[in-house]
Amino acid sequence: MSFREWHDRWWNARIVEPYTLRGDASSIKNHVLPYWADWEMRAITRMDIQSWIRTLAENSTGAAAIQRAYNLMSSIMRAAVDDDAIAVSPCRRIDLPQIAVKPPQWFTLDQAQSILDELPAPWKMMCLLGFYTGLRWGELSGLHRHRIDQRRSRLFVVEANTKSGIKEYPKSSRSRREVPLPPHVLEVLARFIHRLDRDALVFTTITKGRAGRRFDDGNRRAGAEVGVPVAFLLRGELIDHDERKFHGGLSL
Repeated sequence: MSFREWHDRWWNARIVEPYTLRGDASSIKNHVLPYWADWEMRAITRMDIQSWIRTLAENSTGAAAIQRAYNLMSSIMRAAVDDDAIAVSPCRRIDLPQIAVKPPQWFTLDQAQSILDELPAPWKMMCLLGFYTGLRWGELSGLHRHRIDQRRSRLFVVEANTKSGIKEYPKSSRSRREVPLPPHVLEVLARFIHRLDRDALVFTTITKGRAGRRFDDGNRRAGAEVGVPVAFLLRGELIDHDERKFHGGLSL
């Protein structure tokens, strides 16, 4: 059986999120099938896998892209073992290029305040909440009113907004969590949500002609509506945890 034949069977049997599927399809198209398509499955050895990794690196493929391509290749081979198409996976003890870890770039309180001062009211609230809770973009734009417990000064991260709609659960059980709200943030948030229906999304579009809609294409739409600083903020480069301890450090 050729690699392409097995890949097609494996691909059609997968159950993954649409967003993941698109990224995987791109990786396979660019880095996996061009190299392996015509190989016989049983002919692929561990050293062949290592040579492929080196070829990708020599072609200036980034470390993260190589890691993703290798993970997909490994999944394909594990599935082949499980289905008795091959006896053992060649994807074992493979040396991969290291992914450089960038240090976090924290906003100072002054920088954060300067961003808030330039934003419309709904976005000020979203960014204030993002600064002090560290919620991801999908968690902020997927937050419902009834997930905010004003009595206990908590919000619950249960849903996430994705390109395919609101998911009723984040990626893992660990992602489901309670997040404490500082008193001054809760005070402003309570005023912001008091007229919302219980099941309403807290943050929706504000552009004329389509106000009140769920964000449906992530950071790009947000960046177009409120400008680059907010899109930059919501990629996760927030205030250092130590600076979040200063009550009233930011204001609307």
